[in-house]
Amino acid sequence: MQKRKNLDLFKYILFIFLIFISAIANAINIKIEGNQHADESVILSLIDKNPVNISDEYSNYLLKKLNDSELFKNVEVKVLNDEYIVTILEYPRIKAIYFENNERLKDEDLLNIASELKLENFSDNNIDLYTTEVSKIYKSFGYNNIEIDYKSDLDLSDNTATLYFEINEGKITKINNVIFNGNNYLEDDLILSVIKSKNKSLKNIFANNNYKLYQVENDLLKIKKLYQTNGFKDVSIKFKIEYFKNNKVNIIFDIKEGDQYFFSSFEINNNLSDNTKIDLALEDFIIKNEKFKDSLYDVDLIENYEIKIANILENNGALFFEIQTFEKITNQKVDLLYKIIETKKKYINQINITGNSRTFDYVIRREFKLNEGDAYNESHIKYFQKRINRLNYFQSFEVTEEDISDDFKNINIEVKEKQTGTFNVGFSFGSLDGVSFVTGLNEKNFGGTGRSLDFLLSTTDKSNKFTFDTTDRFLFNDQMDLRYGVSYTEYDFSKASSYQLDELSFGSGLAYYLSKNLYHNIDLNYEIKDYYVTNSEKVSTSILNSSGVNVNFNLSNKLTYSTLNSFMMPTKGNHIEYINNIESPTSSTNGYFKNTIVLRKFLKIDKNIYSIQSKIGNIISINDNEITSDNKYSLGGRWLRGFDLYGAGPRKSRTSYIGGKNLFALKLDYSRPLTSSSDSPIYFNVFNDYGAVWDNKTKPTHNDNDLRSSYGFGIKYYSPIGPIGFSWGFPILDKEYDIKRMFLFSIGNID
Repeated sequence: MQKRKNLDLFKYILFIFLIFISAIANAINIKIEGNQHADESVILSLIDKNPVNISDEYSNYLLKKLNDSELFKNVEVKVLNDEYIVTILEYPRIKAIYFENNERLKDEDLLNIASELKLENFSDNNIDLYTTEVSKIYKSFGYNNIEIDYKSDLDLSDNTATLYFEINEGKITKINNVIFNGNNYLEDDLILSVIKSKNKSLKNIFANNNYKLYQVENDLLKIKKLYQTNGFKDVSIKFKIEYFKNNKVNIIFDIKEGDQYFFSSFEINNNLSDNTKIDLALEDFIIKNEKFKDSLYDVDLIENYEIKIANILENNGALFFEIQTFEKITNQKVDLLYKIIETKKKYINQINITGNSRTFDYVIRREFKLNEGDAYNESHIKYFQKRINRLNYFQSFEVTEEDISDDFKNINIEVKEKQTGTFNVGFSFGSLDGVSFVTGLNEKNFGGTGRSLDFLLSTTDKSNKFTFDTTDRFLFNDQMDLRYGVSYTEYDFSKASSYQLDELSFGSGLAYYLSKNLYHNIDLNYEIKDYYVTNSEKVSTSILNSSGVNVNFNLSNKLTYSTLNSFMMPTKGNHIEYINNIESPTSSTNGYFKNTIVLRKFLKIDKNIYSIQSKIGNIISINDNEITSDNKYSLGGRWLRGFDLYGAGPRKSRTSYIGGKNLFALKLDYSRPLTSSSDSPIYFNVFNDYGAVWDNKTKPTHNDNDLRSSYGFGIKYYSPIGPIGFSWGFPILDKEYDIKRMFLFSIGNID
């Protein structure tokens, strides 16, 4: 019986073998002719199907398949002796490439582009692809008039070509003006603050005003996002470019704001398997966010809620899910529904990053927060995209998933680098500070490490300041920024207080958002102060006693909450700032607690703008000693118009201002536009200011606790070169020893 089974198995194997031999004997061959450079096996690899018989249909298939590869100049197919004969004419192989007149991109850069595009064969399609890509790169630098011509030198003996590209770069196209039409809710300068396209102004005469189309396209998305975080979910924005003969352009954004929407309610529909912990956590999340109702529609808030819901699920053991968001709209009210559904298991096989020629992989990977082998879901991808976009390091980026098996996927991240450094120069002029000049360098992604570097040099008639800071993610919490820095400042108080001060400071600090509009800074600085007395008879006792070098540590806490609709020209919103300083007592003569609160509120009714601004402060000596004048509060200038800087409050003499340990200041303003121009508006302004500074351990010659007050009017002109302000202030309550200043003029800083 066993022998019979073995015999049957032998017959079966023999039968299969004979069929295989027969197939080989009857196989129809494809013969390649005419190939000089391409290997025959490479050409055959382009053909997916093998022939089973001789037919016109298969001949046409061969012809189409090889022509579609765009690797050959000509392809012919014929049948001879039951064999397909494929005769090809290859494109000339590119032997060398040379460039003329290129300055912005060097030969090495242009050759690298050719290598990346695999520019190996000389064909019209390949040349068009190459010149198009080079043109795009030039235009990304602002060379919008780029022209590329070429000529070729063919060597028929070996079918090769030498290419000569002549590049006429032209001049960089500059932005003449950025114009917004239709923006009634958001002011121009707030929109300008979030976009990259800039025109030069007096405040920043060296702004990068190169016109780049991709940048304008990205700016449109940023403006749309800004509106959608302020309730305008249906905002529509288009842009057009107005070209001038002098190679300048106007960028015009046409904005249709639409209706402003508000949230009405939100609920969570959980379709995962029963999990009491998850259900309770989701219910608690809804209760804690009841303030959601009647708040402005905000796409950021929708995304943040999705991230928080995903965290709740993951913290309670759910890993494979998808969160779908649905909106129901009724009369500008939005009901939000988050639907949680279960998904298939997905694990990361490999994370592949391409296009980051400058930025290190770890800078991108740390935003993803997952590694190979980890489970992941769609929320992880969305969160990663949000974090990468916030970096603002890349011109574009794309995340795709590649199936490896049923459970494992490759995450492919493709980025396109962009310039992340800027050089800024600006100046202002005013009757208080004189001429102010500021220059600085800012690099957001130094050496591709994700670390920022800031260098700033500013100078006025009364001070010179140098600052160098570097910032990176905090090791233990990547939502925080860790700063290290050094600054050196020279102050000249000789005219106001009879001394000069040089201050060297080394510091480190953390900064982070507590919520959307609430920001916290905490800094620890080591300060070396050198006081130089210019008039020992008139200088304050505290400065005289501190003459020479003094050393101390200063811990600063700063909380900032702001909903202002503009930084330069606010018309609505609130701003609250609390600053706490603690100077350590390194001797028996120094050390203090200092608290300052600044409040600002702006309200627009029709065309009228009302504002109230207040500043309150207190400083206490730790050792119950006299506090140095530079750490006390002063009054005058912009916080009490009609009085000079250091003009109101306690003083020893005209050239020895003392100040006080307590401060109160209040500014009431009313403004109304004099022109209908939204690009360069002119406002008429009337104001009424109040203020008092008081309390010193050692009573100076002129000392009082009395209130000061003033009123006045002015003109504010927000010109294309920067804001210009004129004001005339008249004291109502003052002292004979106060120093008055009726007229104030300023360019660049008018608030």
